[in-house]
Amino acid sequence: MTERKPFKLGKVTAIIIVLAGLLGWAGFHLADREGAIVSKQGNEVGGSYRLTDLGEGTVTEGDFHSRWVLMWFSDIHCPPEQCRPTYRAMSEAAEAFGVHRVAPLVVMLDPMRETADTRRAAVLPYGPRDIPLTGSPNEIAAVTQEFHAPDVKIPVGDRDYRMQPAPRIVIMDPDGHYAGMLEASATGQEIADRLRDLAKTR
Repeated sequence: MTERKPFKLGKVTAIIIVLAGLLGWAGFHLADREGAIVSKQGNEVGGSYRLTDLGEGTVTEGDFHSRWVLMWFSDIHCPPEQCRPTYRAMSEAAEAFGVHRVAPLVVMLDPMRETADTRRAAVLPYGPRDIPLTGSPNEIAAVTQEFHAPDVKIPVGDRDYRMQPAPRIVIMDPDGHYAGMLEASATGQEIADRLRDLAKTR
C-alpha cells in the first residue's frame, strides 16, 4: 500500500493567503464601485460614517457620542439667502443649548470642487460653531443615503451646477440614535427649544 504524503502546513498557509488576497481584492473593488459601506446601527435615519474635517482629519459618529448632533447637508455654491441663515441658526442653537452638548455638523456635498479653505469661508463666518465636513464622492453618496438627504445637482446656466441643500436638519441623540428632524428654515431658538424638549424625554 502506498503511503499518503502528509499535507504540508506551508501549503495550507499559502492557500489561506491567496484566498484572503482574493477576498480583499473583491471587497475593495465592490466598495469602490458601490460606495462606502455605512452601518445603520438600527436607525431608520442616520448611521455610522467616516468623513473629513477642515484639518483633513478623520471624523466618525463616535467622535460625537454624548452630544446632540445636528446634521445638515449643503454646498459652497448654495445661494447665500438660502444657506447662511441655516448655518447661523445651527450655531446659535449650539450657543443657546450649550456648546459642549451640541455638535452642529454641515456635510458639504461637492468634494471635487471644494477645498478646506472654501468650506471654511462658506460656513464659519455665519456659523462659527458649525463643523464643516466632507469626504470622497463615495463617502458623501453613502452618508446622504443614510441621512435621507438629497444628492442632486441643480443646473446653473448652461454649463454649471450647484448641489441641492437638504430641506431638513437631522437630529441624532447623544447615544447616536435618530431623534427627529427640523425644517432647514428653523431659527436658532426653534432648534434649541426642540433640543430641550427632546432632552426632557431621555
